[in-house]
This record gives sequence, structure tokens and C-alpha cells, in this order.
Amino acid sequence: MQVERQSQQESKNKIKLPPLAFLVCLFLSAIAWFFINFSRDQEHTLEYRLICSELPEGKTSCTLSDTTLILTFRTRGLDYLTPKYAKENRVVDISVNEIIKNKNKRSAYSFSNKELCNFLIDNGYPELKSVDKPEVITLYVK
Repeated sequence: MQVERQSQQESKNKIKLPPLAFLVCLFLSAIAWFFINFSRDQEHTLEYRLICSELPEGKTSCTLSDTTLILTFRTRGLDYLTPKYAKENRVVDISVNEIIKNKNKRSAYSFSNKELCNFLIDNGYPELKSVDKPEVITLYVK
């Protein structure tokens, strides 16, 4: 009778713990899923804050019609985990001298999202796919 009780207790203990082989397979499949998922090209849409720098000579301030950009990037999955996409690093610093270089001298400059996208691709965001919002951004220089 006592032998039967011990065998029943041992079988209950074995049932409570999953087999080691199952845990190993689960761990290996999780690692495989991670690498497969993060090794393909992906698109990520992120919100960036826009600031101005390098004002033209004689100008003292710069105001933007919208200081928030919605940008879509095409990256490899593991590249997305780099610090440049972290929330605290999501700032676009636009050189006013560079962006208004081909425009006439005036106090207000308007840029479509296509122009802004091309400018950002040429100046440090090669993986940028598109500028989703705003459609037009206006830069006021005083």
C-alpha cells in the first residue's frame, strides 16, 4: 500500500513539470521566430519633433507651422532596435540655410512633404520612405 502511494506521488510530481525536451524546443522556436521576424525588411511609422538651426545672416528667429512630423522608415528589423529610433532620439534638426538655399529670399517658405522627404534623405535619413504628415510645412524666418 505504501509503495502505491509513493508511485502515485511521484507520478503527480512528474505531471506538474513539463518535460525538458518540450522546454528546449519552445526556447529554440522562440529564438528562431525572433531572428526570422527581425531579419526581413519592415516599415515603421514614427513621430518626430522638428527643430530649426543655422539661421541665415541677419535673421534672429524661426517658427514652424507644425513641429511634429510623421515619418515612415523602411529598415531591417534588427536595425529598428538601434538607439537612433528610440523615443528620446526622435528629433529632426533642419538647417534653415540648407533647406532655403534654392528659394528666393523672403520671410515665409513652404515645403511639400515630398520636398521635405527628399531633403531628409539627402541629409542623414537614407532609410526614410515618406513623410506622412503634414502635407505642407511652412517655415517663417524673422
